[in-house]
Amino acid sequence: MPSLEVVDIAHGQFTVRVIPAWGGRVASLRHAEAGDILVPITASEFDPLNWPKAGGYPLFPFHNRIKQAAFHHDGVLRHLRPHPALGGDVMHGPAHQRVWQVTSSSSSSVSLRLDFEADADWPFAFIAHQQIGLDDLGLTVHLELVNRSDDPMPGCFGWHPYLAADLSAAARTDARNAYVLDKQNLPTLAAPAARQSEEIPAEVGYTLHFRDWTEASYSSKRGWDVAVTADPVFKHIAVHRTERYLCLEPVSAAAGVLNLNPELRQARDLTVLRPGEAIAGSVRVSVRSTG
Repeated sequence: MPSLEVVDIAHGQFTVRVIPAWGGRVASLRHAEAGDILVPITASEFDPLNWPKAGGYPLFPFHNRIKQAAFHHDGVLRHLRPHPALGGDVMHGPAHQRVWQVTSSSSSSVSLRLDFEADADWPFAFIAHQQIGLDDLGLTVHLELVNRSDDPMPGCFGWHPYLAADLSAAARTDARNAYVLDKQNLPTLAAPAARQSEEIPAEVGYTLHFRDWTEASYSSKRGWDVAVTADPVFKHIAVHRTERYLCLEPVSAAAGVLNLNPELRQARDLTVLRPGEAIAGSVRVSVRSTG
């Protein structure tokens, strides 16, 4: 068996490990003094249908849940392959389940590419790019989605980190509005409501969906703040918390957007890419001392 390709990059106090074959995942992000910023991936094997709850991975060409693994586009009902553990639904797009290719690398950055052919997981061909780099402040992941099919393609994108923050970490976001959620933690048709506090609750097993934000962060016990920021294309952010990690996921459209009618899709920022058209933006994870 060939050895697994692993790409290690470093800059200043930061080190990153990337595993291209495991969905283009950032397997670890570590700061010399603050420790693990992402929960490190320690698994020896990768199951695309039961992915590790660790590291960070790209979300292409949709994120979160599509109910009943189907959506309408241009008057046609498009069926996707359902996830066997999601009751007929599908989650987070196929890109993080596929093998990515390294297109270039340096001591502090690596670029990856996925050439996706239309199949049962998504009915349009696309190209996805990631440029993963380090600087003095932390990690930047630049993401790009390109429609390479012959027809207009609906799409959204984002990045899904598992931040190494337990329930003792005080977390917050300046997001101005929160969606009302249904039993599957997806936004309902109700308009987002203004938030009264920046706090992200220190509770287990919930998901929240916000919009109109500029930063989400937490304070670690070691005297460091970890902040997630993103380009304006990522108007929305999903938040999920357990005892051992905090997910702060910048995304370009509201969760569940593909199950909505055309008017609400536009209002909730779903993009329709013409053939050859692209959407792109960067997500940043910064570490700063509070001492």
